Amino acid sequence: MPCPWYQYGLCTSPKLSEPTDAIVSVDRCSSENLYINCAYFEEVIDTSTSRRHVSRKDKPKLYVPIHAIPSHVDSACPACETNTTENGIKVMYCKILDRYLTKHEAYVCSKYWKDCPYRELETL
Repeated sequence: MPCPWYQYGLCTSPKLSEPTDAIVSVDRCSSENLYINCAYFEEVIDTSTSRRHVSRKDKPKLYVPIHAIPSHVDSACPACETNTTENGIKVMYCKILDRYLTKHEAYVCSKYWKDCPYRELETL
């Protein structure tokens, strides 16, 4: 089994401030047990028994390479939520569009949220 923190070519260890590919070694991360010696490896705590079961179709689509945003990006828009996933990945969700924003969209939203054309849809 590969490292549980290795996802989509990124290291998503909770020891990191944000996901990165800078420390990824495919040989180590995808190995059966070499990743245990990695400085960024941390045991996964199974909390699935305390979580509410959500079917796959009810979860919004999230694709880390395009939806993970840097930790400094934030928006004051009331229709926008900044969340951190259970793997420590920061993402931005737009309530009006009912989906996660891409990195580029999140950056634009953080800078120009007052001029957002979608906010006009919110009042309808």
